[in-house]
Amino acid sequence: MQTTANADAVLQNYYLPAVREMVNQRAILLFGYTPEELESGAGTFNAAEGETISYQGISRDASIVEFAGKQWVIALHTGRNEGGTARDEGGTLPAPNQQSWNDLLDKCRREYKQIQITGYALEVSERSVASYLRLLEAETTGAVNDLRKDMNRQAFGDQTGKLCGITAVAANTFTADNLQYLRVGMYVDFINASTDASLGQLRQITAIVPATRVCTYSGSDLSGSMTPGTHVPCVEGNWKKEINGLRNITRSDLSQNYTLHAINASTAGNEWWKAKQQDGGNTTFDEDLGQLLLDQIGAEGWETDMLLTTRGVRRRYVNTLKAQKRWNDANAGTMHGGFKYIDYNGLPLVFDDDCPKQHMFFLDIEGYIWVQLNGNDFRWMNRDGAILRKVENPDMDAYKATLYKYCDLGVQRRKTQGVIYNLADDIP
Repeated sequence: MQTTANADAVLQNYYLPAVREMVNQRAILLFGYTPEELESGAGTFNAAEGETISYQGISRDASIVEFAGKQWVIALHTGRNEGGTARDEGGTLPAPNQQSWNDLLDKCRREYKQIQITGYALEVSERSVASYLRLLEAETTGAVNDLRKDMNRQAFGDQTGKLCGITAVAANTFTADNLQYLRVGMYVDFINASTDASLGQLRQITAIVPATRVCTYSGSDLSGSMTPGTHVPCVEGNWKKEINGLRNITRSDLSQNYTLHAINASTAGNEWWKAKQQDGGNTTFDEDLGQLLLDQIGAEGWETDMLLTTRGVRRRYVNTLKAQKRWNDANAGTMHGGFKYIDYNGLPLVFDDDCPKQHMFFLDIEGYIWVQLNGNDFRWMNRDGAILRKVENPDMDAYKATLYKYCDLGVQRRKTQGVIYNLADDIP
């Protein structure tokens, strides 16, 4: 009797016509939703009023600065004429005073992603009978998504590139304080965060044990020189080269973040350059604390546009509303792309998977600046006339291409940005 097992040699595999995505590609903060997500549906901004929102990320909604030259400069009006006003009849007139001005100064950052593919892989995957996926198209599209996703992580950071803290070390392993930004297969450098000295470069994370947060890395053992609390992993080559992020913008109370865009917020007279912070006390997001932060920002003359946090912080807050029977489907909204949010004080409270744990950011989006060179798109290097360049080794049948973007995230109104940190959350 003939069976499929007996006929296995002559049967073909049947591949469904599309690759199923298993990688989280969402990058809400920086880029918002992809064009496909924006086209997939409409949502509400204020659930009670039925207003719509088309949030496309800070890089599109912030003020755009087209960069050229050595550094970008923005002039700020920072103070009033603080001279006197009221006087007695016949009294001495107020002493003259003046407006106060200052300049924001910073430079553009350089973001890259490279691909490499063999000539044989290029040709064989072009034949429909051999492959249902063109490898070159998959690699180029994937590179754009990967760079976009990593830049979204950077936009939440402190510009150092730190991926986590290290709490313990052993032979070829380290224990992370959280696994949010770590993945098996990624390449990292180990850096002394105090001195910027590199301890080990281009080490691949080969295994992660979620239950213990123990990560294994390739190469020679570094445990004899690695100090918990001092050394940290970063994406290979990225240390202190990343774009600005919300943590160094909003945590202006921390000494390492005093100076931003060449202005020191701790200098007397520079109080206008301080963001607003509140300690969440490791508890669930509290409405009163949130209102306090909104009031502090509103007192500066601008208002918050949206709140951005993690799934865990959001879920805990939703649970408090359910307990008080104050939240139901009528108080929920759906932004473009199908992402759900809840309404807090007329503002969308949205989660982003790249948002650092235990944080909730209060964003005045128009207060940000998106500095870019040559437009808002990602580009492939082709100044030599070819995007696909043969590798340097003349005996290799292989080609590579380089994706790039010259840009930075900045802020022109730091005092209208806020954060509640140290909130109760899920720590992976």
